[in-house]
Amino acid sequence: MSVTLKLPITRMLFFLLFLLAGIMFPISLPAQQPGQIKVMSWNIRLDTPADGQNQWKFRKSGVCDLIMGESPDLLGVQEAMHNQMKDLRNGLKGYKSIGVARDDGKRAGEYSAVFYKKSRFRSLHSGTFWLSETPDQPGSRGWDAACNRVVTWSVFRDKKTGRKFLMMNTHFDHVGDTARIESAALIIRKSASLAGKLPVILTGDFNVTDKHRAYRILTWADNENVFTDTRKKAGAEITGPDYTFIGFSDQTGAKDQIDFIFATYEFRVLRHQISDFRKWTFYLSDHLPVTAILGLTE
Repeated sequence: MSVTLKLPITRMLFFLLFLLAGIMFPISLPAQQPGQIKVMSWNIRLDTPADGQNQWKFRKSGVCDLIMGESPDLLGVQEAMHNQMKDLRNGLKGYKSIGVARDDGKRAGEYSAVFYKKSRFRSLHSGTFWLSETPDQPGSRGWDAACNRVVTWSVFRDKKTGRKFLMMNTHFDHVGDTARIESAALIIRKSASLAGKLPVILTGDFNVTDKHRAYRILTWADNENVFTDTRKKAGAEITGPDYTFIGFSDQTGAKDQIDFIFATYEFRVLRHQISDFRKWTFYLSDHLPVTAILGLTE
């Protein structure tokens, strides 16, 4: 069960235990070699008073600590409200962020933002489009979706190698089945136009499993940009549970992976991990973070 945090001293004790656990039981993937890229995707759960003891104010320090401990080169977050974005920007030292809120293209609603190590990458071009029939219209809602949904993207240049690639981060609708299918098709088209011949990384909470048509559209072998599920391509270097949505209760019966890191064929997948932070600390989100170490082929 998740832990009730009512007193400041209680919260302090938990964070000290979390940091100690990070020393005794490291949950991060091994450090990557030069030229390799560590990518993380995490639905951090929006800030809402309805979450009570699991509200963002009790989780934000732990979320930033886990991310800094993992030290990803690239990070896609989902469900971040504007105040959460400010907390992440303050807590993630050495990172810059890209993205706008989904309801007005400014600050209203959730972000599907991209964070990147500014010492490692330079963002050459970036933007946001909406998962709708009018993707360039801020705040537009597509098909049968219950919410506005966006994709944040950037073309990066690796300062170490000079290689360029496109990263996209998104959060598919949780209700509209047509919206999820059409969103996958739109991402295939947009990735081709934005990337050209560049390799592509796609992260996000897709609200579907690998049995859904939207997943099959993203990984269809005849696409101009063919995405591979990095957990399946990673082979023996897979660690962690086979699910990502956990809710805020041990009684959830978690069984589905709906958060993915996809990559085009130019990337070798060296390792893949779903980190179950519940072994070391209280609930940091209702989703587990996904991490992959990728290497660009010559």
